[in-house]
Amino acid sequence: MILESVDCRELVARAVDPDALRRSVPIRVRKSAFIPRANGQDNDGLSVTMVGDDTLKRLRQRLGAPDKEGITLHVGHVREISANGRRLDVTADPIENDADHALIIGFPPRHPAESAEEKAVWNRLADLLSQQARCCLTA
Repeated sequence: MILESVDCRELVARAVDPDALRRSVPIRVRKSAFIPRANGQDNDGLSVTMVGDDTLKRLRQRLGAPDKEGITLHVGHVREISANGRRLDVTADPIENDADHALIIGFPPRHPAESAEEKAVWNRLADLLSQQARCCLTA
């Protein structure tokens, strides 16, 4: 499968639960919003969508989750993130109900026998993504 890169100038959005946001001014995003799920469902990458008209509304409808919040990331800044030789990237991944869907790739895969080193890498990458994330999209 050939992955098409998303332009560095694009903004992408990720739907997160409200508890993934810190109650501060300005609002900050917790690293938990970017830690791949332990069951391996995120091994292909973290789901995002390119920002356009009604992005938050479309994310909420697609996920069936009206209380989700939308956070944004600048693709160029995502590409600057690396830890222990793992560099992040954003690739297009259109799906049936979201032609603008993309994936943040570069995390070590999750599996039952994860090493402490793997955990440290995805924790560091998640922390660096949370520092770049901006809150919040409006519906």
